[in-house]
Amino acid sequence: MRRSAAVLLLFVGLLLTAASPASADGLRPAGPLTVSPAPGAPDAAPQTQISLLNVAPDRIESVVATGSVSGVHAGQLRHYSRGRGASFLPAQPFTQGEQVAVAVRLRGRPTVRFAFTVAHLGAIPPTLNLPQQQPEKLNHYTSRPDLLPPLITVNRGATSSGPDVFLTPLPSPVVHPESNNSITIKPVGPGGPLIVDRRGNVVWFKQVAPPAVAANLRIQRYRGKKVLTWWEGTVTFAAFGQGEGVIADSSYRTLRTVKAGNGYSMDIHDFSLTRGGDALFTIYSPVLVHLPGTPAGTLSPLLDAIVQEVDVRTGLVVWEWHSYGHIPLEDSFATPANSASYDAFHINSIQPLPGGRVLVSARDTSAIYLIDRGSGKIIWTLGGKASDFAPGPGASFFFQHDAQMLPNGNISLFDDGAGPPMMEPFSRGLVLSLDRVHHSARVVADYHRSNDTSAQSEGSLQTLPNGNAFVGFGSTEFFSEFSPGGNLLFDANLPKDDGSYRAYTFPWSATPATRPDVAARRTGPSSVSIYASWNGATDVARWQVLAGQSAGSLAPVRTASNQGFETRIAVTSSATVFAVRALSRSGRVLATSAAQPAS
Repeated sequence: MRRSAAVLLLFVGLLLTAASPASADGLRPAGPLTVSPAPGAPDAAPQTQISLLNVAPDRIESVVATGSVSGVHAGQLRHYSRGRGASFLPAQPFTQGEQVAVAVRLRGRPTVRFAFTVAHLGAIPPTLNLPQQQPEKLNHYTSRPDLLPPLITVNRGATSSGPDVFLTPLPSPVVHPESNNSITIKPVGPGGPLIVDRRGNVVWFKQVAPPAVAANLRIQRYRGKKVLTWWEGTVTFAAFGQGEGVIADSSYRTLRTVKAGNGYSMDIHDFSLTRGGDALFTIYSPVLVHLPGTPAGTLSPLLDAIVQEVDVRTGLVVWEWHSYGHIPLEDSFATPANSASYDAFHINSIQPLPGGRVLVSARDTSAIYLIDRGSGKIIWTLGGKASDFAPGPGASFFFQHDAQMLPNGNISLFDDGAGPPMMEPFSRGLVLSLDRVHHSARVVADYHRSNDTSAQSEGSLQTLPNGNAFVGFGSTEFFSEFSPGGNLLFDANLPKDDGSYRAYTFPWSATPATRPDVAARRTGPSSVSIYASWNGATDVARWQVLAGQSAGSLAPVRTASNQGFETRIAVTSSATVFAVRALSRSGRVLATSAAQPAS
């Protein structure tokens, strides 16, 4: 039976390969015709599209999807951008648990036939609600009392220059293995994407309303331009997210909001843009499956971890890959006994690579996978119970995050092996070289700030153009920059109990679409303190204070140097109304606040 199934899948693969023309815009296809759900997929979503990637849409004559319970499904065919394929959108969802047979007729080619199984869906766990805060660990601004970003402490390498730091403050979970892995979470304050300078001053903070949080703030490219991207949404008790991706310009205006397809919600763990204009991200789907060793017909909870690729312009799903059905359950360190949701895979990073390959990190197998997008097959596995590479001294890692293939083929990652469970003495950034001939891995670089910095989860490693490495120590409060030799150059931290899922550093220049903010506080009959700020502005050198008896009679009374996010300026004046102008280094007026009365 297994041999027959293998022959059938091979035949389908040959048909898919044969049906791969150049795309309609003249670009060569990225590979053979790729279908999603994959042939034989065990748990496709009831609301799944049938995605046909790498085929000119005008060559698709028909798509017929027939459910073993629901019958033939009517639907519509919608094209992807750049003429590289299309999705068939059934008018009605498929029935949970049924088998679906698909027949795709392509002009001038044999009919492509494949089948998949529709998942039995489990329940989405409740959302974490974290209303309490620790005000003493937050910044408080007179001109922006609504913003409460966390205090940043710079321990080493503070400077007025250098690239900014990109964070997403999150409450750090504390795992208590002595009490059945119970978790305590004590939030510092509200979450949101945060940019700070190398002195710890806030540059920009987009505060989100609890219980929402943000993650993965960084600079990427969209349609040839640099953009800000982040994930925003809520987090469940099973430690996965329910949200969406945001793409914003250098004025912090939202260009696109990216949502998951196929009835899913985008997870918190990764949100990457491809050069072609697609978004790759994680999805966690609670499903009910038959687990080995359980009675026939018994369905048990499993948390599947999914990679989905969406065409940002159209919102259509172009590709989808499921851990379940590709990664054996026995390779996981999670079990139904030690994981309430049976989170067997826990994908936490995705990197699209040339040649139709994708690098995926799965925390709960302690392994990194190179995947062929066309077939969905795992090309090789690094780490875990089924590694294709023998680790050299110090090259083992556990519960890793943020795996990336570097331009020279090395693999960078953040090693969470300090647990719990404690497999290693401390957390570290790690770079490995893979010998693909002798199937071994050796350490190229190891970045750790001290022997007692132990992240229980999360974390990131960013290699920089100058050879340095920027490391976010995950669920701890620290983020640091190291020289190529591992010397600590910059070190800073969020408040205790706060962390950032990842931390990045980038040069950043921005002019907000908003106006500056001002507050005037009377300190005497002829004296007033002016508080000026402009959330997100990077080019303000000085502030000019305007004063008068009305908004129409304002005139300059004093100029002062910019002092960080908020500048306090003492003014001698009996005026009743005040405003501020933001000035560049050359003295050019960048923007002017609204006029505010003194109070």
